[in-house]
Amino acid sequence: DGFVHVDELAPLRADRGLFSANVYLATPPSGGHLELWPVGFRSRWAFYANAPTLSALTVQDPDAQRRLRHRLPAPLPVAVHPGDLVLLCVQRPHAVAGFDAGVRVSLQSFLTHDGHARPLVLEN
Repeated sequence: DGFVHVDELAPLRADRGLFSANVYLATPPSGGHLELWPVGFRSRWAFYANAPTLSALTVQDPDAQRRLRHRLPAPLPVAVHPGDLVLLCVQRPHAVAGFDAGVRVSLQSFLTHDGHARPLVLEN
């Protein structure tokens, strides 16, 4: 199983957020798909109430990963193929499924949305 993580640990907001743009150049014959967890905390209270679980999304610890996979709902698999572009909110838990053969090559960049009156910013 891949490393369940978030790239920004913050409550979700409709007026701003951090997103990832991923272009897939090569994918393995099986596995290597994205896993997205359908959870998101929008209020500070919900965010703080779930802080012990959420904090595990920032560390590469095998025990923390097992606890996360036990506590979170089942992930939604997203199949990816060469040429695909996937945009995802990186404030939601996500991971890459493991694979036994082949290679997975992707280009990735972050997009910052900082309000409706401001342009999207493409990071590196």
